[in-house]
Amino acid sequence: MHALAEFILKGRTQAIVVAVIAALLPLLFWISAAAVCLVTLRKGVAKGGLVIVWALIPAIMWSRQGDFTPIIVIVGSYALAIVLRSTVSWQRVIQVALLLTVFAGLIQQHFNGDVLAQLVQGVQQMMMQTSPKTSEYLSAESQWLLQATLGVFDTLHFAMMFSSLLLARWWQSRLYNPGGLQQEFHQLRFSPWFALSLLAIIIIAKSSGGEFIRWIPVMVTPLVIAGFALAHGSVAKRSLGRSWLVALYIATILLGPYVITMLVFIAAIDTFVDIRNRIPASQ
Repeated sequence: MHALAEFILKGRTQAIVVAVIAALLPLLFWISAAAVCLVTLRKGVAKGGLVIVWALIPAIMWSRQGDFTPIIVIVGSYALAIVLRSTVSWQRVIQVALLLTVFAGLIQQHFNGDVLAQLVQGVQQMMMQTSPKTSEYLSAESQWLLQATLGVFDTLHFAMMFSSLLLARWWQSRLYNPGGLQQEFHQLRFSPWFALSLLAIIIIAKSSGGEFIRWIPVMVTPLVIAGFALAHGSVAKRSLGRSWLVALYIATILLGPYVITMLVFIAAIDTFVDIRNRIPASQ
């Protein structure tokens, strides 16, 4: 990865080659997005724009086949890189990422609704073959399943855009500012109004009876990120070692909903009491 970042920054041609090849290959478009972000962060919006023009050629090709994810992730990541470069604020990046995710989700549903509906029908048929009781439930809750499936796609788009930018910032940090990304991530903390807004949307969507359920995982994801940032910052401040973080991630995999709920509430509380600064540093 370090060598790849150096190659991307050698010149415009090298960056375009990486961006185009990665966008052409299945499931590697996030590397193309990261390459665009790296050039944007290091060399400016204009030079990043030249790279994204070439990266969009294969992304548009994929969209003509019904897969809009590459074009959404590449364009969205480029926009987030512009925001990070101009504001140096990860909260602002996440806010813009949420807006882009909602906009992209609605656009994709409009232009690609038939494909999504077919996908949901395939999931229904597969689950119906598993259990007759499941068949009866899904027949009555087909709209809920559609909204839940759309929510999964929306959350993946958000995660991919954010991860591509994070990878690019990590590359930049390794090459020019060692430890810079780590410090930024450890300090990530939302303002109270933003955290409360996310919680309010989650509560409203949950009580809507399924109509807006697709937006729940999207709005939960930023709070989970902030929760992990708080955990990383606290462990670093106390010099506890990586084993604590490894245990946290294993617990998240094994006890997913419970740990995620805990991270969401801790992140929300942190916006008011600043838990990080209340933790004494190790001697």
